[in-house]
Amino acid sequence: MSLRNEKWGVIVNPYSGKRRLQKDWTNIYYLLKKAEINFSEQLTSYTGHAIEIARTMVEAGYRHLLIVGGDGTLNEVVNGIYTSNITDKNAVTLALVPYGTGNDWARYWGITRKRKKLTTQLFQRKSVPIDLGKISYQDHNSQNATRYFINGAGWGFDGTVVRITNKLKHYLGGSAWVYSLSVFLTLFTLKTHRMRLTDDHRTVQRPFFTIAIGNGCYSGGGLKQVPEANPTDGLLHITAMEQIKLRQIPSALKLLFSGRLPEHPCAHSFVTTKFTMEYESAIDAETDGVELCTTTPLQVEIVPQALHMLIP
Repeated sequence: MSLRNEKWGVIVNPYSGKRRLQKDWTNIYYLLKKAEINFSEQLTSYTGHAIEIARTMVEAGYRHLLIVGGDGTLNEVVNGIYTSNITDKNAVTLALVPYGTGNDWARYWGITRKRKKLTTQLFQRKSVPIDLGKISYQDHNSQNATRYFINGAGWGFDGTVVRITNKLKHYLGGSAWVYSLSVFLTLFTLKTHRMRLTDDHRTVQRPFFTIAIGNGCYSGGGLKQVPEANPTDGLLHITAMEQIKLRQIPSALKLLFSGRLPEHPCAHSFVTTKFTMEYESAIDAETDGVELCTTTPLQVEIVPQALHMLIP
């Protein structure tokens, strides 16, 4: 089928990360029109709106979705697709114009927001099948709940960084350096949690302060806590950090910023298709930069070749 005959659903988060998007969307709109792409657009208005929009679009027959926003908007879109009633969810293709704070998913694929490259990317039609992560847990009403993620999820340190980042964005805007500032602020509120972690082969029980689960390898605006993560290998890559002493923080930060955190003596690495977490007290959590409230125990598993992604 010709690109011009395909129906594209365009989902735009006008408040995503870079505030300039509210102005840039007009330029992107006319670029798509000039290229004679058949599309219908909808702008998000509130948290969770992209879930509803994506679900409605795929149930209406759209199998190509262009997201103009950040990792959080992508997260909502994949949750909309995977909570829809369509049977061919893995036939849906995503394209992205990254306008978020961290843009970690776009960073992995080398996707930029340069408008001149957008229509080229769409017409080249170079796509790859990608995996998703799936989190199964009970909500605070003891009801079974599910959340999908496209790039990664984190508990403890990661979750706290996201919580602080979301607060700072209201005052400082959605620049990538806000993530870095949140990382340093989180170090001063560091807490550990007694946790029991189980993968396909082993169980580890320790006081941990962070659990990073990667489908993609980047998090926090370019950090590589799970440097070997690959969204096409059908596996989850996990780095769990035990409690570290104050004198170990500089070496941990050095390894974190150089993409070698799993080399730290306090790190535990897992490569698995299924991962179970149990913990005793409430802990900050996030998926793709979206704050998440979970109960324990919970299970994280890979959904292989769940969607298709257009890449440069």
